[in-house]
Amino acid sequence: MGSNGVHGVSHPRVDDRAGVPTGTASFYFRTRKALLHAIAARLAELDVADFSRMAELADDSSQFTGTAGLARIVMYVNSEPWLTRAKARYELALLAGRDAELAATLAGSAERLYALARDVVTQWHPAESAAEPALVDDQAIATLAFINGIMLTFVAGQPAVDSAEHLDRLIRGVIAGVAGVHGD
Repeated sequence: MGSNGVHGVSHPRVDDRAGVPTGTASFYFRTRKALLHAIAARLAELDVADFSRMAELADDSSQFTGTAGLARIVMYVNSEPWLTRAKARYELALLAGRDAELAATLAGSAERLYALARDVVTQWHPAESAAEPALVDDQAIATLAFINGIMLTFVAGQPAVDSAEHLDRLIRGVIAGVAGVHGD
């Protein structure tokens, strides 16, 4: 799906790509819809593994915490295998607008990404001052929207940023901008 789009997904193509006997995919996933849902479930599994690894890295290294860590994580999307996964995820996201079950499968990954953005925003605020929850929520939403846009430029083959340092500056600018206009 990440290489050929949603229209390139068929049982025979999956069999061929996976190197399994003809009919294997259709045996396990009877319909094209079931096949697409399985792809979404697999992406969700990979996301859980990736987010778990990111949490481990954050515990072991300050390079993967705060806005700099988020920027590094987002920059991975512009390399394989994450780029192909992102392409598949965007294809599935478009389908999920018309398929509630598919949307539910993808929701877990979206929630983990939101939690990551919220943690980053919380870390951005000085430790001695607790930011109001509505501000943190708005900053997390804006940060997520921004990084989703950046990831979409990667998927489109037109990267808007070329380094984690540049992206880190932009993310901090988004968070600060929301703080500056919050409550106006």
